[in-house]
Amino acid sequence: MMANEVQFTSNSNEAKKILRELERAALKDVAKFLRKEIKRNVPVDQGTLKKNVGSWVKKVSGGSPVLQIGVYTRARARKKGYVYAFHAHMVEFGTKYSSAQPFLRNSVMNNIDQIRIIQGKYLKSIEDENRARGLINEEEEVADS
Repeated sequence: MMANEVQFTSNSNEAKKILRELERAALKDVAKFLRKEIKRNVPVDQGTLKKNVGSWVKKVSGGSPVLQIGVYTRARARKKGYVYAFHAHMVEFGTKYSSAQPFLRNSVMNNIDQIRIIQGKYLKSIEDENRARGLINEEEEVADS
């Protein structure tokens, strides 16, 4: 290399990977927070419905990770050894005999500011690569606790 040459090394792929993993880690933290809020807002103290609340943070090939949060399907509840919460949609949306008690939607909508704070913690860490890597957990997130 000559004295006047400039060499450019692109780290864009690594930066993109770190950003995706930070997004995923932020969603996992949001999921943990929302599971607690949803369970707190279920209109009974304990029981089938609370046990059936779960979340999934999934990697999407080439895109941003996705957070899904809700009530287990019959198959997943059976796999986990829980009684299926067949009545979850009736509690959330109501029936002609009972009014809605929206524990899912309200838990999310009433906590938008807290969700932003949680995600902001992760996005702010991009300024320091070592700190960013410390927030990233490579495990798939499927949780119900």
